[in-house]
Formats: sequence, C-alpha cells, structure tokens
Amino acid sequence: MDAKLSNPDKARQPKSPFSRLWAALLILLLAPYMLLGSYARLQADDYCSSTLFRSNGFIQAQVEAYNGWSNRYATMFFTGIIDRFGSWGMRILPTLLILGLAGSSYLFIKNSFKRLGLPQPRPLLLILSAAVTVLTLASLPNLYQSIYWRAGSTAYTSPIIALNLLLAWLLGASSRKPSWLAVGGAALAAFLAAGFSTTNAAVQTAALLFLAFVLFRRKQFTRPERALWAAALAGTLVGLAVLALQPGARLRLEQMPPVPGLGRLIYLTMRFSAAVAYHSLIDYLPARLAALFTGLLAGFSASEVRIPTVKKLAGPLLLTGLAVFVMIAACCAPSAFAQSAYPEARAQTSAVYWFSAALLGAGFLAGAWLQTVLPIKRSRAAQAALTVLALVPLILALSQLPALFTDYRERAAAWDNRESMIFAQRDAGQRDLRVPALDSTAGLMELTPDPHLWVNYCAAQYYQVDSIRAGE
Repeated sequence: MDAKLSNPDKARQPKSPFSRLWAALLILLLAPYMLLGSYARLQADDYCSSTLFRSNGFIQAQVEAYNGWSNRYATMFFTGIIDRFGSWGMRILPTLLILGLAGSSYLFIKNSFKRLGLPQPRPLLLILSAAVTVLTLASLPNLYQSIYWRAGSTAYTSPIIALNLLLAWLLGASSRKPSWLAVGGAALAAFLAAGFSTTNAAVQTAALLFLAFVLFRRKQFTRPERALWAAALAGTLVGLAVLALQPGARLRLEQMPPVPGLGRLIYLTMRFSAAVAYHSLIDYLPARLAALFTGLLAGFSASEVRIPTVKKLAGPLLLTGLAVFVMIAACCAPSAFAQSAYPEARAQTSAVYWFSAALLGAGFLAGAWLQTVLPIKRSRAAQAALTVLALVPLILALSQLPALFTDYRERAAAWDNRESMIFAQRDAGQRDLRVPALDSTAGLMELTPDPHLWVNYCAAQYYQVDSIRAGE
C-alpha cells in the first residue's frame, strides 16, 4: 500500500465523537444475533455427533469419526467440547462464535495496521471489527446453518476465527529470531485451524501464501519471521494431507462426479467464484453498501493516512480486489474439485466474511484519500453525510431481524414440544415412538416417516429408544 503516515509514532485521535458512537452502535447491533442463539436446537447431524460422543467418550469418538464418516478432525474436537455442555452449550455457541469473529477481527486488523506503519485508535479498530462481523451476519446466504446449527457453524465459522488469530499472531510477531517453541506453536496452530474442513484449509493456504507474497514484495518480510510463516504453511499442508487421507474420503469421492481436469477445474473455480461475488453483492446490496460507506467513514476518521493522488489509490484498491477474489476462489475450489458444483450456502461463510472485509477496506482507502483532499472546514459536514449514507443501508440490511426472531422462536417452541412428547413416550415405556413432523429448518434434514433414515436413526440413538418416526 502506498499510504504514508505523517507521524507513525503517534496515532491521532478521531476527529469527532462520531467514531466512538459508531463503535458503540455496531457493537450493540451484535446483541440481537447473539440473542437468536437461545433458539438453537439439535438438527440433523447434531444427533449423530452427540450420540457418538455419548457412546464412545471424547477421545475414542475422535478416532471413530476420523476412521468413519468425518475427516474434519478440528470440527470433531471442538464439537466434543461443546457437546459436554448439553443443550446450553448449543445455545451459547452462537454467542461465542459472534464474539470470536469480532475479537479475532479486531486483532487481525490492529496488527495489519501496525505492520503497515499506520497504528489506529481503538474506536476506529472497533468500528471495523464490529462492522465486518455485523455485515457478514447480515449477508450470509444461510444464517442458521452458518451460525446457529452446531455442525455447520463449527465447521465453517470457527475456522474464520482460527485463521484471524493465526494471521494476527504472524503479523504481530517480533522481528527477532523466533524460538523453536514459537515455530512449533505456529505449525500446531495452523494444523489445528486447517482441520475444520477442506474448504477452510484451502482458504487458509491461500491467505498465508498471498500475505507472505505481499510482505515479500513490500520488503517487509524479514528473514527471522520467515521461519514462523514457513511453519504455519507446513502445518496447513499437513492438515490438508490428513483431511485428504481420511479413510472415508476416497469412498465419498467415488460417489461424486468424475474429478475434472486441471483446465476445467480452473474454469469451474473462476466461474463459481464470480457467481459467489455477484450474488453476495446483488442479493445483499444494503449490507454491501453499508460496508462500503462504513469503511469510508472509518477512513475519513483515520489517523493521518496520506493518499495524496488517485493514482496512488488505485494500487491498494486493486490489491484489495485481488485479495478477496483469491479468498473466494479458494473457497470455491474444493467443491469444484470434488463435486464440480457450486459451494453450498454454509460453505460460503468465509467467502462472505472476506468480501465484507474487502468492501470495508476499499471504503477505508477511499475515505483516507477523501480526508486529504477535502478542506478542513467541510470535514464535519462530510462526516455527517457519510454517517447518513452508512446508516440507511445498515438499517435496511438488519430489517430482517424481527422476522428472524419470530421464525426462530416458533421453530424452537415446536422442537421443544416434540422433545417433551419423546420424553413422555419413553418414560411410559414405549420404544418405537411416533412424533409430529416439523417443517425443515433452513434446509436441514428433519425427522421423517421412515425410521430407518439416517436422521431418524441418529435421533433414536440420541434419545435411547429403538426407533422414531415423524408424521401427521
């Protein structure tokens, strides 16, 4: 980035209370999404994983899962931890994930600015980290599966937090030669972060390579820290190998379409990446405009970032666009390889997050340029205008929340009523249960009239009965 800081040793305080007010507002807007977590309930695969842990214990369940149906060793590890807290763990998990997204984003953004020699005040960092979290939540193609379904959120949202923490650590590492303990820690952290899913392992690989390349080109990639980055990349690649070599992986590939050749794989990846970017922009336009204008507002309040010409602004903007496309392509490549298919909605979680971050970044750069060309006497008027421009699409993006509360509350009440019926029948000595059928939640498999279907079988094992069938 060609930005310059007039006083890199001292970050200027924000121009007005707007920064603090915006930070407080965006943090408060996380609360409704956290409250929705109280309506999270077991769904589909959750029955199977909970039964596995109850039957085998924490350690043996990891072995059984890896040798059986799941290669996601980190997902199973954290699922086992959450499962120990029962239904409360499931309801608290969305809050932990949302706070984790915001907190890890804060650390990553903070260390990124420091690495660029552009330290920023805390209110501005809070604006950016809270905004990327809120606007990601507002633009997820399947919010329930990404945040409130334990199987989906653990596999596709947790790794964003893990990657942010890993990158924040690497960017903030000391210029001194790292100890062997630090190198080993980087490899282990990257290995664990890669184990949530193949999709996120690919995203992590792309992020490490891209950032290392940018630092190298900017001559900021010091020799001592290269050992840490190399260890992180090695840990990621080992994680990918562990995912690929899982016993069930070959069986799953045999049930998929033929693996495409290299040329078609590249074509499908580019095509699906463009489609993800297009739909993420058009289908969630208010959230995307809110990200752009919030970034503009943050950049306008930044600490003396100097981008004096449009020509010097073009380079960082192009780099931001390239970065987000690389991340989206990494998200799409595994599904293109294994299924020749567009990624499922929950698998797009990381792509949506990085798209939100890129729009905030682009807006920030434009806002930083704007503060250098606008006369000081007009700065307050410009800041007020940017506030309105950011608030309007933000309100529109969050207008779905009342309907979500109604829908989630009704579904949770119906689920609780059905579980009470299951317990009542079981306590009465019945072993083959009949319960009311419920509508599918966010496209997830529900209990069916067929007691032999996998979801019915897992639910029966979970409730410790012989069979469960659902009907009118």
